[in-house]
Amino acid sequence: MSKEISDKIANCFKNKPVKKAFLFGSVSRNEEDELSDVDILVELDYSQTIGLGFVRMKLELEDLLKRKVDLLTSNSVSKYIKPFIDSEKILIYEK
Repeated sequence: MSKEISDKIANCFKNKPVKKAFLFGSVSRNEEDELSDVDILVELDYSQTIGLGFVRMKLELEDLLKRKVDLLTSNSVSKYIKPFIDSEKILIYEK
């Protein structure tokens, strides 16, 4: 995993309603290439307004990282996929 990528993501979330952020997928396994997207799982702070801010976060991350981003919330992950994500996720941000 690139420290540069994780630092950029962590800095992006500092003023956002994000409690924790994890990388998973090819980036977390150091298997990414120039075409790989960045898979990010977030735990949101629902005491703050989120709304369309979630979409803005995704777009901001794509602009910042210059690649496609799959941004998932911990509440939106299927129970069938969750074990795979949990087995490889890496904590990169915690408020």
